[in-house]
Amino acid sequence: MSFLNISTLKHNPPILPEQWCEKQHCIQWGDWVISQPSSSVLVYLLAGITLWVAYLFLKNNQGQASKWWWGISLLLGGIGAFLAGTSFQAFGYMIKCSGNTVCNLTSWWEIAYNIFTVWGGGALLIAISHSSMTSKGQKWSRIYALISSVLYTVICLIGTYLPNAFMVSFEMMILFTLPAYLYIIALHLYQYLKNRDKQLLKYLSCWAILASTLVAYAVYLNNHFTEKLWSQNIWFSENDVLHIFMIAWCFYIYFFLLDDVKDAVIMD
Repeated sequence: MSFLNISTLKHNPPILPEQWCEKQHCIQWGDWVISQPSSSVLVYLLAGITLWVAYLFLKNNQGQASKWWWGISLLLGGIGAFLAGTSFQAFGYMIKCSGNTVCNLTSWWEIAYNIFTVWGGGALLIAISHSSMTSKGQKWSRIYALISSVLYTVICLIGTYLPNAFMVSFEMMILFTLPAYLYIIALHLYQYLKNRDKQLLKYLSCWAILASTLVAYAVYLNNHFTEKLWSQNIWFSENDVLHIFMIAWCFYIYFFLLDDVKDAVIMD
């Protein structure tokens, strides 16, 4: 057994290389096959915008730990979006099908995307702790972020070794990121109801956009809109819904949070 066992994970039912482009839009570019070209543009646009906003947070952090960690979180998220777009969309055929008898279910690009996303979620929890929590809360946020991120990384790598499809899945990644986000939402909601602070309302709006993103993605996926539209050569998938909402989320952060995020250490 080895970590190369990830290549033994296949779709159920199996997808043959010649079937890949029958199921989704592809274009030939020289010797390259580009999968889902319009979706690829969207996800790379998302990656670029996320990295741009991350750069602005890091460049203009003004010694604020909260801004620094926001920048780190967005940096990891932007890299993750690039990795995901490369394997899920643009070069999916080249990475998972080319040279294989049967297309692979996943790839190391997607494993790296999952890991970067979980670490990015941990970094965001630390960022919020510096602007919204007591010193004790900041300490426990760092501990939780580190333990959950390391634990997920280990589980994900074990999943590639066994191999186990669920352990390397998008769903497993969501299970590890969701608790931190739910805690952040609950914290800011409690603080807003208690203090009616306008800055907290901005944060709550930010989390509302993020929650709406997951709801829209789930509704689109569970109602099989992708298959219905693709059958009519309308190449708009649940991932496109996700990426459009995430682009809106990044612009919200840029316009409403970038200048206002500040440390607010409250001693216990």
